Amino acid sequence: MKLERTRRVTLGRVSESVRLLLVGSNGGVCRGIELLLSGEAGVEIVGRAENANSAIQLARDLTPSTVLIDLESLGDRGLEEAVELRRQIPATVIVLSLGDDQQSRQRADEAGLRFVSKQAGSDGLLAVLRERPVD
Repeated sequence: MKLERTRRVTLGRVSESVRLLLVGSNGGVCRGIELLLSGEAGVEIVGRAENANSAIQLARDLTPSTVLIDLESLGDRGLEEAVELRRQIPATVIVLSLGDDQQSRQRADEAGLRFVSKQAGSDGLLAVLRERPVD
């Protein structure tokens, strides 16, 4: 299990600070997200985890407000791991996926997860991070 604390980055035009935990085994995707967010104001990347189990453990210490999960890097059980993580920690859980079809979005929505497609690019990711969760 690999847990990593990362440097602080910020996200602009967010009324409230976002404490972000990145989850995924693809280091390139996580580093790309960190680079994307490095010029923004209002978000702090508090750590990185390779899977849901390590994210749950890390989240207990770091108390993120938002968790961003790279679904494909978690394999066939990516969505189930995201749901389990949501059950275990009090944070907004966003799934990042290659898929951008209605079925993928609906499955995430039914599971209480927020969804963003990798096809949406940086603007799509930033828009989802800026949205206030509806409980």
